[in-house]
Amino acid sequence: MQPRILIVEDESIVAMDLAVTLRRLGYTVVGTESNGAAAMDTAAAAKPDLVLMDIRLKGAIDGIEAGSSIQRDLGIPVVFLTAHGDADTVQRAKAASPYGYLVKPFDERLLYRAVEVALNLADREKNERDRALDALWTSEERFRLLVDAIQDYALFMLDTDGRIQSWNAGAERMTGYSAGEVIGSPLTRLYGGERLNEVRERGTLEWDDVAQRKDGTKYRPHIYCTVANDRAGHFIGFACVTRDETEKRSLEAQLVQAQRLESMGHLAGGIAHDFNNMLMVIFARCELLLRGLDSPKQRQLIHDIQTAAKRNRDLTQQLLAAARQQVLDPEIIDVNDVVRTVVQLLAQTLGENIVIKTELGDDLWSTHADASKLSQVLMNLAINARDAMPSGGTLAIETRNVQIDATYARLHIGVRPGDYLSIVVSDTGTGIPKELQDRIFDPFFTTKEAGRGTGLGLAVVRGIVEQTGGHIWMYSEPALGTTFKIFLPRHAGTASRETVLPEGTAERGSGTILLVEDEPLLATIVRETLEEHGYNVLMAGGPADALAMSAAHPTTIHLLLSDVVMPGMPGDELARRIVEQRPDIRVILMSGYTNHSLINGSPLLEGVRVLEKPVPSSVLLRTVAETLNAPGEPRK
Repeated sequence: MQPRILIVEDESIVAMDLAVTLRRLGYTVVGTESNGAAAMDTAAAAKPDLVLMDIRLKGAIDGIEAGSSIQRDLGIPVVFLTAHGDADTVQRAKAASPYGYLVKPFDERLLYRAVEVALNLADREKNERDRALDALWTSEERFRLLVDAIQDYALFMLDTDGRIQSWNAGAERMTGYSAGEVIGSPLTRLYGGERLNEVRERGTLEWDDVAQRKDGTKYRPHIYCTVANDRAGHFIGFACVTRDETEKRSLEAQLVQAQRLESMGHLAGGIAHDFNNMLMVIFARCELLLRGLDSPKQRQLIHDIQTAAKRNRDLTQQLLAAARQQVLDPEIIDVNDVVRTVVQLLAQTLGENIVIKTELGDDLWSTHADASKLSQVLMNLAINARDAMPSGGTLAIETRNVQIDATYARLHIGVRPGDYLSIVVSDTGTGIPKELQDRIFDPFFTTKEAGRGTGLGLAVVRGIVEQTGGHIWMYSEPALGTTFKIFLPRHAGTASRETVLPEGTAERGSGTILLVEDEPLLATIVRETLEEHGYNVLMAGGPADALAMSAAHPTTIHLLLSDVVMPGMPGDELARRIVEQRPDIRVILMSGYTNHSLINGSPLLEGVRVLEKPVPSSVLLRTVAETLNAPGEPRK
């Protein structure tokens, strides 16, 4: 394609001669103009490859001004033509940065050389400019893609006045605002823009803030902001990176609470183990004393001791429940049945000024839980609701099937995605102040006046739910009420053991019992009680002694009666080892505290029964008799 040239010359004869010469040299002449204004219009319309511009033109715009405008605004190269080569004209022309300069008169050879040099130089500059623009576009596009690919961070630029100039996809995801909604807005619309002066003074600054998303929800951004300068070091604005710390802070708080509960569990467990052993001694000796006393006054004194011991036993059980260290007795249950039973009790407990409403889900999934403990959870929540509604109100209990997704599970420590059944307990009471909501599940924390509670009610609720493998969530608005949502995992499988509910009167029995208890005084009490009722007792002070006795005893051992927490080996593991030696042996485990399978719901051996310390002598004897007399085939 032939190069296209525009001629600007106010001498018509010179213009015609130039056109003829250029066509003879192989160029296309797109037109000739005689003044600067017309030259600029034609150049804009025809887009020539080169303009040959006479410097001195008639009219308000001379050639230098017109040429400068064409090069600057249209990017078309210009070669100046002049019959005047004075220093002043040359300096003015140089300032316009032309692509060539021809002094009239010039021959065809000089014209051809000037045109070719100008065209080649313009083409080279265009190629270089295109490459630079391509490189710049590629760099900017890569940077834009990189910035937009960062979804977990808000990246944005501010001008010198703190107004938002750029906005990445992560910022839109974090705040809910699109770029079109915030570009040009001050930072104070979203964050603490008042700190930009401090950023300007210090160069960089990090701070935590509390902000509000477009949908009105609160979140906790951590903001890093630095001063932005140009190549010359002049201040041009700010560069900011924001990270949403809401999830992190929530998980940190949950972790601290979980660690606190774990520490309390170790403490409560250690106390409960020894304390329940001593309580069992107290109960056993009280029963023995009562059998030998006729004086009503003396019998009353013994009953007072028993009452005090029972209260201490109940407090110990509450501590273990709050610390998730209870001995659970799980079975496959229909939660709707549990709710119906509890509601019947609540109707007599809560009073006439509280209306109980239930909405029980159809086809509710089963769960594997301790029905009596779940009833305790519902009772505790209902009693709390009653106390929050002194003038009456509504207590609502709902059940339904739900699915917990990965997003919810990620925000709650210990929760796994999957199928759950939900129990929702709501009241229309006074609600819980925002500043107290993070503490309501803490052991011994209470908002009630002195003497009206131990502060263990909700701690027990949470402990039982989490020990069952579930999760509890609370939402409350002051003056509007409180809602607790309990999520229990859907059951898939069969029950691992039966619940022991011993009843009836203790009778004399027979048989050989291997008693394993590392507390000597308690071991003595249990041995005396069993021997008094006709049993032959082999005493072992620990798992190692028990295994040795089992291996060496020449005749049948009918029952293993063992503590759970002992040095060297837990009681359920000891039971498995002895059953391997004696497949026909029956097993009863006793524990006031355990950190092993009795807590986490792991299956026990078939037929194993569990007694929770302290065990009254009558309960122990009935359970021993029932276990020995229960029908069943020997274990395979």
